[in-house]
Amino acid sequence: MNGLQNVGPLETLAGSRLEDSVTVMLRRPVMAINYSSPDRNELTIDREPVQIIGHSCALISIIQRQEPESDKFIVRHFNKTSQQFDGAAEIIRIPQVKPDKNGVARSTNHLIEKSPLNPDGWYIYGEPDADNIFVVQAIEPRKITRLIPDETRFGLQKTLTYLSDENWQNTPTQKGQAKIVLLSPNEDRKNDRTCPWQEGDIGIVIHCFGGIGGKKAEPAPLGIVTGHFAFGIAKVVRDRFTDELRFDIEYKQVYAHNPDGIVAGSSKWQSYMGDLERGWLGDRPICDMICKLDCVCYDYNFDGIQLSPLDELNQQFDIMMARYRSGDGTGASLVTPATSCVQDSSQAIYATIKKITAEIESNPQIQDWLTANPTDAQTQRFHELVALGQSLEKVLIPLGIVRSDWRKNAKLAGINANSKKSRFAIVTNPLKAAISYRTMLPRRTQDEIAKILLKQGAFLWIIRTNQVGGFDPDISPIAPTGL
Repeated sequence: MNGLQNVGPLETLAGSRLEDSVTVMLRRPVMAINYSSPDRNELTIDREPVQIIGHSCALISIIQRQEPESDKFIVRHFNKTSQQFDGAAEIIRIPQVKPDKNGVARSTNHLIEKSPLNPDGWYIYGEPDADNIFVVQAIEPRKITRLIPDETRFGLQKTLTYLSDENWQNTPTQKGQAKIVLLSPNEDRKNDRTCPWQEGDIGIVIHCFGGIGGKKAEPAPLGIVTGHFAFGIAKVVRDRFTDELRFDIEYKQVYAHNPDGIVAGSSKWQSYMGDLERGWLGDRPICDMICKLDCVCYDYNFDGIQLSPLDELNQQFDIMMARYRSGDGTGASLVTPATSCVQDSSQAIYATIKKITAEIESNPQIQDWLTANPTDAQTQRFHELVALGQSLEKVLIPLGIVRSDWRKNAKLAGINANSKKSRFAIVTNPLKAAISYRTMLPRRTQDEIAKILLKQGAFLWIIRTNQVGGFDPDISPIAPTGL
């Protein structure tokens, strides 16, 4: 793509790595158009594809390494009938990946069979090699996908306390472990043991990761571990291997250009987190908070006028992620105090809030419907959406001043990407960064948004992992800084 003047979103996605290794899943609907010529067939899609890894998937538990120093492992497949790992035995390869420039490997197969997560099993993604041996490209611990919490906290004050004092507590000592915690601000649900998730439910994911400590610790200027922030979408689906309900997580990665080959865009959990070569599961502590926000995740229908906050949010992210892949025409997206994953993920939320609000204020038919149906469940859900937008705006714009670049970029959301006027409103002024100071550090932003959701009565499903998989004795998980 070097030197090309009009590079589209799909081209930036396909050409993001020199080794041409980007694999995506096309969303439905996919339309095939035949131009009555063998070389003129086209596929047409209306949404950005989602990044995946591996052509095949299996659910296994690791028995043992076949031979010392070998990357071949004996595994057992999951048996749906017995609901145990007593299915067929197989030999697979879990390659040991090379370390990065700091000497840290993103994953290790060392003692992976001893992992405390191994009894629950692993989803493995990959494909067979020339000898027909399955080669693992990514892993996903089954434990963290299941709808079974390890701990539950009830009551607003207890849930807020857990967020501030316990969520990242003693992170280094939790190395190799994973924990799921349900935070419910409603004290009345204390005796309700039913699962709060049902098949088909959709939740908003708030993602944050921490740092790498130990003998091969990464630099932390002034002791600040910034980490990374992202939003995502989680859907409750029926697992094809176990027939139980599980989460299918898709991140919306607003990601600057980097030496690791992580590509801005929609990405399945296993592609972004579980990839053995560039995923973060094995070398960083991770916190994913999932919130079931019906006011955001489900459509509204006001006598035929339909509004979809989730579709709007997805569109804003698609635009922002595509712009990051091209550097908005410059060729490179760089991180500054005012331009980063957390800043521009928050900007996408801001753009969604403003667009939905504008549609409401400008449509008298919707206003009449709300007035005529004050007790309707949809009306209540709509008021929750408005309240959420107002609360979030206080966090995103804490000083009451809308950054000019956010306002401008929000207006540019629908402009042709080839237009010269569609360039990012670049911000380097520290004062502008300070205006949105609450969205400068990933953990601070995650905590602030989580507190808003709890105060509005929503429950949070927290998935915490700490360098999960094999065991690397030279690194330890470090919590992100939350000034």
